[in-house]
Formats: sequence, structure tokens, C-alpha cells
Amino acid sequence: MHGSGTPGKDTARADIATRTLKISMVVTIIIGIVELVFWKLSENEIFLIEGIGNLAWMVPDLVMLYTLGISSRKPDWSMHYGYRRAETIFLLFFSLIVAGLMLVLLHGALTGPQEPLPAEYGPATILLSLVIIVVLAFLGSYVLEVGRKIKSRLLILDSLVIRMDAASAVILLASGIFLVIMPSFHLIQIFLTVLVGLVLIAYCFNEARHAVTELLDANPSQEVSNLIEMIAEEVPEVRFVSDQRLRSFGGAISVDITIETDPDMTLREAYRIASGLEARIQSGVENVIEARVRVNPAGTYVEKEMGMQEDGTQH
Repeated sequence: MHGSGTPGKDTARADIATRTLKISMVVTIIIGIVELVFWKLSENEIFLIEGIGNLAWMVPDLVMLYTLGISSRKPDWSMHYGYRRAETIFLLFFSLIVAGLMLVLLHGALTGPQEPLPAEYGPATILLSLVIIVVLAFLGSYVLEVGRKIKSRLLILDSLVIRMDAASAVILLASGIFLVIMPSFHLIQIFLTVLVGLVLIAYCFNEARHAVTELLDANPSQEVSNLIEMIAEEVPEVRFVSDQRLRSFGGAISVDITIETDPDMTLREAYRIASGLEARIQSGVENVIEARVRVNPAGTYVEKEMGMQEDGTQH
């Protein structure tokens, strides 16, 4: 078993996620283009960095959109996580490339000729920044709502990125305000430019770190382990979770769990409990590719531990 969803529901869920991600991408592309056009007019390099960042991150979004389409066609699970690993490798290198580009832009901003920005673009900077903040706030809320509704981790993460972009736009707003009240104090503009660049660089390195962690097949987090144990303990017949082993590879999680139940339970009942728990774990925990549940009679773990202690005492 690989989850309890039906093909029709899975297809509809993928269609909703795809449509929402496309809307997010189109809005972000438009904002990126507007920012680059305004940079050309105002010579404000903060808009250059923001515009390049918005347009550059459309590349991994397109890759995610492609892999989302692949997963909706239901390949076997090893293929699905094979595609995901290829996507992770791509994201790792792309993050490092964008971080390098941001460093080059920051170097140019710090070492180039320091000239005051055209003060007449101050009010326009404020107005454009406010529009960008409002649009991104509504977009982030919409994507988050859809992501929670269809339980899409991809959309929830995308909404987080959108909100981070809205936070960066606040720096654009600050830039416009300082252009109005202190147009000749260009050191503030340099500071704000560096701040935006550092935020984007930090985001790139964070994405690269997550990619490396996934590629190294790091063990699942303690939160995942706690969630699996909680799901098991919610089954009335389960008296004790005696063992839990989790393995991760390429983002996929394999679960091997041992539970203890009534010693007088029939084999049929034990099979029913194990099968039901496997299905609940796979549907309730993200990225579980395989779940195996072993059933022992209550007291097995205690007897085993006592036996090991007796053997140790004899030796």
C-alpha cells in the first residue's frame, strides 16, 4: 500500500497545486520585470537585485512544476523519488550560482562610483513598493490557504518564499522613504542594497544546505518520529510501541515499527491492525514510501530486556 488516496483525488489535487503554482509564478515574473524596468529608470540597484532574484527563482519553480506533473501521472515510487533527487541536485547547484551572482552584484555596488540616486524617483519608489507588498501579501495568503486545504507541502513552502519576498519589499519601501527625506545621504541606499543582497544570499545558502542534507540521506527529524509514534498510539489495540526504525533516502522515508498488542489476539486481528496502521502512517506522514508494522504480544519487549540483563549478569 502507498497511501489511501484514490487516483481521481490525487489527479484533482495535482491539478489544483499546478494551477496555484502557475499563478504564483506569473505574478512573481511580472513583479520581477517591473522591478528591472524601474531599476533602469531610477538607477536604484536594490530593484536590480530584487528583480534578478524574482526572475532567477522561476527556474527551479519550473523544474518543480515539471516534477509535479510527473508525480501526478503516478509513476512507481522509486521513479518519483528519483526525479525528486535530480530536482534536489539541480536546486543545489542553482542556489550556489545565484548566491555567487548576488556576491558579484554586491561587489559592484560597494566598489563602483558612489553617486546619489535621482531624488525625483522617491515617491514612485514608495508607491511601487507598497503595491508590491500588497500584491505579495495577498498572493502569499492565497497560496498558503490552498496549500493547507489540499495538504501540499510544496505550496506551503512557496507561500513562505512569497512572504519573504514581501519582507524584502519593505526594504524597497525604506529606500523610497529615505530618497524623499534624505536624498543626498546615499550611504543609506548602499546599506539597504547590501541588506537585500545578504538576505537573498542567506536564502540561497539555506536552500543549498537543505539540498545537501537531503542528498546525504540524513535521518528524518525527531518530529517525524514523534508523529509516527503518536499515530501508532492512537490505535486502541496498540498497548506499546517497542521499536521504531526510520531510514531516509532522497527525501523518501522508510518506516519499520514494532507494536505490542493483546497476547490473545488472533492472527487475523493482528494482520488487520498492522495493515491499517501501515496505511495510516503512509497517508498521515509526508514522503513515507514504505511502512512495515510488526506485531508482538504485550510483554515481549520487557521479557527480551530482562533476558539480556540476565545474560549480562551471568557473563
